[in-house]
Amino acid sequence: MSNPDCPCCGQALEAGLATWHRQCPACGYEGAQLAIAINATEAHQRVDEAVREQALHDLRHENFEQLLDIIDRARTLTAADGERPKLLDVGAGYGWFVRQAATRFTAEGIEPDAGARAVAARAGVVLRDGFFPQCLEPDERFDVISFNDSIEHFDDPAGALAVAAGRLRPGGVLALNLPDAQGALYRLARLLRRLGVSGPFDRMWQVGMPSPHRHYFNRGNLSRLAGRLGLETVAVDALQSLRLKGLYARIAYARPHAAVTSGLLWLGMLPLLAALRWLHGDIMVLVLRPGPPARNAADSGDGALAG
Repeated sequence: MSNPDCPCCGQALEAGLATWHRQCPACGYEGAQLAIAINATEAHQRVDEAVREQALHDLRHENFEQLLDIIDRARTLTAADGERPKLLDVGAGYGWFVRQAATRFTAEGIEPDAGARAVAARAGVVLRDGFFPQCLEPDERFDVISFNDSIEHFDDPAGALAVAAGRLRPGGVLALNLPDAQGALYRLARLLRRLGVSGPFDRMWQVGMPSPHRHYFNRGNLSRLAGRLGLETVAVDALQSLRLKGLYARIAYARPHAAVTSGLLWLGMLPLLAALRWLHGDIMVLVLRPGPPARNAADSGDGALAG
């Protein structure tokens, strides 16, 4: 990580549970020194894109409908009369959220991964090729900018959120959907890592994948980071992280040559799947909007007395 301090509270990070892992002793933020390998052939050979698509499609569809309802409740009306509000999805993957959001918004997405864009194109969703915000025009503004399972992959999430806030129309919102460091599955993976079983922990961080996770936040420290940027949290929610349908495919897509161990892992996950209904969810949603401008002390009448 380029910054040795916590992006949420500024505390110095400490060594974590792996050589590449760092954690904040004050607020619970976790970070990783993992290389990004988007569009690198070797990294993509570790992923079966067809199986991955099958694994995630139904779960993401249900979650995205819930997310769109959360966004609708949180945002104020920003589009002009007769104009559909505009939504930009950053890190759009296969374009599923863009396609689903198009029922309510003029929706488009950005995706740097060529393999994911190809899957989206086959479904009729054309995504911009590039990285946020470099591929935007200087005058582009949006009513909603969403980061669906993407902000945790940014090298500088604070910088990305600050730029995104500046790209909102008045009344617009940022919608974040990302893994929760307080989630039951992640806490179990941490426990197993402490006991010497590294596989689940590495999988949660997507070690060896084209775009591994660089950050793990919880609701408190992510809201704190947003507050440091002048963003207020207007909605907090959770989404389902696992379901039986598609579970085996979700395990197997990153293990294309390990059918036996994938099957054993699937069997081991079944009791946990039932228990997750009563445990802390592993996907959190935060909706943010720019707060009111800070008042200048000279204008507020609350400034210190001149001595």
